[in-house]
Amino acid sequence: MYLLEELDRIKKQKNIKKLYMFVDMDGVIADYRFGEGINIKNNVQGIYLKKRPIITTINNLKEINKIDWIELFILSSCLYEEQANEKVLWLQKYAPFFKRENMFFTMNDNFIDRKQAKIDVIKEKLNSDSCNYVCLIDDTHDILFMGIEQLGEKFIPFHAISLID
Repeated sequence: MYLLEELDRIKKQKNIKKLYMFVDMDGVIADYRFGEGINIKNNVQGIYLKKRPIITTINNLKEINKIDWIELFILSSCLYEEQANEKVLWLQKYAPFFKRENMFFTMNDNFIDRKQAKIDVIKEKLNSDSCNYVCLIDDTHDILFMGIEQLGEKFIPFHAISLID
């Protein structure tokens, strides 16, 4: 798998002992259908429970989860608490290898603030634990560039497409 080869190369280059890998949900492991934003904004019940799992990506993350120097986290945005609860249920069904304590859901109705909230979660985790490098897999270029800008060399960005071979 391309991503594993890249991570192995980066691990050797930077002498990484422990890597926290944060994974976005919508558009990465769960399908995001263009135009469904109105249902999300209106907090339509069940919207997240009905999302199609992206099986190839989930299977690749399941393999990554077996690597002892990588710890997986979910980092996803929601507008409402009910949506975070639905996402937890979805993960328990389709990606049960993600530990509940490693699931982070940021809640904010401003798109720019949601991106910053994700970076803030990563910063907090990076500053509070023994991990010295973090990776984010996301489908939004803006947040990946934001991470580079704010976290520098400790941040390893990957677009969601890197999980697909």
